[in-house]
Amino acid sequence: MSTEYALAPATVGGRKRAVLYLRVSTLKQAQTDDADGYSLPAQQDACERKAAQLGADVVEIYVDRGESAKTAERPRFQQMINRIRDHRDVDYVILDKIDRFARNRRDDANILFELRMAGAQLVSVKENIDETPSGQLLHAIMAGIAEFYSKNLATETMKGMTQKALSGGTPGRAPLGYLNTRRRGEGGREIRTVVVDPERAQLIQWAYEAYATDQYTVRTLAEALAAKGFRGLPTQAKPAGPLQAAAVHRMLSNRYYIGKVKFNGAEYEGLHQSLVPEALFDQVQELLRARNRAGEKQRIYNHYLKGSVFCADCGYRLCIINAKRSYMYYFCLGRHQRRSACQQRYMPIDKVEEAVRRYYATVQMPTDVAESIRTGLRVELDRQHRRSQPEIAHARRRVAELEQERRRLVRGVINGTIPDDLAKEEQDRIATDLKQAIAIERTAETVYARIADTLAIALQYVTRVQEMYSLGGPQVRRLSNQFFFKKLLLRYTDDGVQVTGAILQDAWAVLLDPTFQAHMASNAENPDRLLVGQGSYMSALVPPAGFEPATPGLGVRRSIP
Repeated sequence: MSTEYALAPATVGGRKRAVLYLRVSTLKQAQTDDADGYSLPAQQDACERKAAQLGADVVEIYVDRGESAKTAERPRFQQMINRIRDHRDVDYVILDKIDRFARNRRDDANILFELRMAGAQLVSVKENIDETPSGQLLHAIMAGIAEFYSKNLATETMKGMTQKALSGGTPGRAPLGYLNTRRRGEGGREIRTVVVDPERAQLIQWAYEAYATDQYTVRTLAEALAAKGFRGLPTQAKPAGPLQAAAVHRMLSNRYYIGKVKFNGAEYEGLHQSLVPEALFDQVQELLRARNRAGEKQRIYNHYLKGSVFCADCGYRLCIINAKRSYMYYFCLGRHQRRSACQQRYMPIDKVEEAVRRYYATVQMPTDVAESIRTGLRVELDRQHRRSQPEIAHARRRVAELEQERRRLVRGVINGTIPDDLAKEEQDRIATDLKQAIAIERTAETVYARIADTLAIALQYVTRVQEMYSLGGPQVRRLSNQFFFKKLLLRYTDDGVQVTGAILQDAWAVLLDPTFQAHMASNAENPDRLLVGQGSYMSALVPPAGFEPATPGLGVRRSIP
């Protein structure tokens, strides 16, 4: 018999016709030639002997290499079923064992019904199944055993991988920059671990440092990595090649590089060597979020106003065009793509820059107002701090209790007294409660002080914002625009390019609100007064994203003329 596993249909003197179905679960098994019954040659030999016993001619052999029997969606398996259903020219379907056929009782029953309707009988070399009642009972039992084996194997595998993650190991394949290795421990036991890939690790570190300079987009960084020879890992299907932009974005967002292991929805402290300092990782994440907030693509022309300037007439984004490779203009995307009836003219880029610089005078705060707000905010923060003391004390006790619960949970998972599904549920609960408790506990020591210090710096900056914007370079200006404005609205009139209005970021909308300023002045004048029925401005002034350029959609939207 040829090792190509395919024969031309043949029949002699009305003899029965048979097809063989062979399957191995992994490509490694497909490449072996052992005689333990799992390799393809061993299965083929056993099935051919069975066909000879039945007096049947083998007309075709169907082979699935590296395919699981958990699903019936296997290429050659489906070809075999379709052929039998359409042509009805097969008497026997011969396989080595029932588990080669299906490991799902529903698939087994459905496909067996189709075979019988087409006049074909399923034959197992190793199990005595036939059309008798006892044979059908044995078939049902063996199909149930195959399904149990598959599900139990998956459960045990998941349990082992969970325990490995809990202890800091890496379940599955490590990302680029690391290599999965094997070594022998005491008693010859195989230990699987992760080591740094000397070929790729340095380039991954360079990628983080380069992106943090704000001189690269994800796409241009992918191009730079390719130019430096950075390649992914080869597979059996394709050789190693350069990373696409999407893969580079995932690499820049992967917390594995700061020593974390994520598995089954939970995060653990890993034992592997981190490649990137956490501070650098956080800086990169902030840049990724900032560019996403501003909608910056930066495909060809980079400019610090991109993503911040919009058409005052129709609201669409302003984009850059390079006319005749010498003159740069902003144009209305709504007019260009005919999404609106807008007639906004093209705006020379230098005129747009100057209009925005002049507009910064509208958000510049007088020094005396800033000082009044600073004093009033300090009073407000002190009040909030005093009110939170009982809650902080309770949170500290709760943190200690939850840490003890977590240690007991880990011991229970390792020694097997706590089921995996319950362990996952409890771990998620403890992690959520612990996060909340720690956030409350840290309020006393860090949050209030950080808010006060940040606001003091911000208020000092806002009194000189136009001067600092004028003196700053492109990166400073870009960050300032995102810091103050959600949108800058521009129009080209007979008087030139003008910023006709803006939508402020939430924190600055509060700071420039006359009601807020009056409230802070009252705090400064009467620090000991009791407030009844009046809420705090802290949640509006310092939103969930922190005192940074706010995520679109948070808080109020305020426009200043």
